[in-house]
Amino acid sequence: GNPKGDVTLVEFFDYNCGYCKRSLADVEQLLRSDSGLRLVLKEFPVLGRGSVEAAQISAQLVNHPRFAEFHVKLLSEKGQIDKKAALAVASSLGFDAKALEAGMNDKSSREVIEDSLRLADALNLNGTPTYIIGNEVVVGAVGIPALKAKIKAMRECGKATC
Repeated sequence: GNPKGDVTLVEFFDYNCGYCKRSLADVEQLLRSDSGLRLVLKEFPVLGRGSVEAAQISAQLVNHPRFAEFHVKLLSEKGQIDKKAALAVASSLGFDAKALEAGMNDKSSREVIEDSLRLADALNLNGTPTYIIGNEVVVGAVGIPALKAKIKAMRECGKATC
């Protein structure tokens, strides 16, 4: 997305969430069609140990220029996503799998996940995908039309008193 976009779409996701996997194409299409959209991804590993492991790998890459490529490739993987799957995807993209495995419990990656979990708790979120657009919480794989409508409403709200 556009880091300086006029509307921010926050997505809470889990690499093992089937709905997140299906929604990936919707999010990618929104980003391609809306140059003013900023995307913020929030790790929300709620579907078991494998999800936590994948998030621990992903959190280490969040500020890397190739994070988006890693994210899309891992979310596109079939089957159970866990440490092994995340490290395989990272390795296929040229990342050092041994270093990533060693860093799974580093303070910085733990903080990325813990911050997301605290925010999700504060917002009473309990599933994925969940989107935040402005002050609206959109739960579930609602599709492009619903997300576009929320984005449009947010833009209109920015031009007037809501």
